[in-house]
Amino acid sequence: MDLVSYSMNPQIHAYDNATLVETLEAQAGTIESARQFSGHLPLSASPVTLRPRFNPNATGPEPEPRPGELPPQVDVRQMSLFGAGWTLGSIKHLAASGTYSVTYYETTGWRGVMEAEDGPSLPKKFHSIAGAVFPLYHVLADVGEFAGGHSVSTTSSAPLNVEAMALKKGDRFRVLLANLGPKLQYVRVRNSKLGGYVRVKRLDEFSGEEAMRYPESFRDNPGLLQQISNPIEIALLPYAIVRLDPAKGP
Repeated sequence: MDLVSYSMNPQIHAYDNATLVETLEAQAGTIESARQFSGHLPLSASPVTLRPRFNPNATGPEPEPRPGELPPQVDVRQMSLFGAGWTLGSIKHLAASGTYSVTYYETTGWRGVMEAEDGPSLPKKFHSIAGAVFPLYHVLADVGEFAGGHSVSTTSSAPLNVEAMALKKGDRFRVLLANLGPKLQYVRVRNSKLGGYVRVKRLDEFSGEEAMRYPESFRDNPGLLQQISNPIEIALLPYAIVRLDPAKGP
């Protein structure tokens, strides 16, 4: 046997945003529990989805959804800023627990990281943009740019409101922040590697549509150059994702 793998989803007993946020730290706990009986074998979480992919307790074929209703495997938060923040928190905790590998979602469609070219089949229920990426695409891309690096331990004083993940690869460093709730949050980031100047890139209610429609040009923009002190004070709009990259001054 090469590794041990099992799937994860945060919606078994409750479905509200607060409950989904509470599951983030628990994901690392499942890895620690699995390690008790997997021994030295690597552990993989695959796939991680927002909704269960099937009913494990079903005794027969699952009924088809009613006309005009979304399938039970689909969550409209897949294409939301909240979905992006939840994904960041999941990556942070699974990486911190030493998970060998993680697979998130599907590629396209309402369970994926981008919408299909012809759009959703139920646009009145799933309000995505045909051919556009979902906000969580950019979280995966921000982390993916540090492939081969490692996560740096971070602690949030209010983990049910704000999550943070730090990444390092060689001499590169990055901090990602996620507001997990509907209220404006003011955050102080303390890290010796962030000082002088940083590039601040925001994914929020103002930049979200651009980021979804034009992902390449959005990612080509490194963010606003700001001179900062340590700790850095950042305002996070509701459900916003903020990326901090150390930078050289003008």
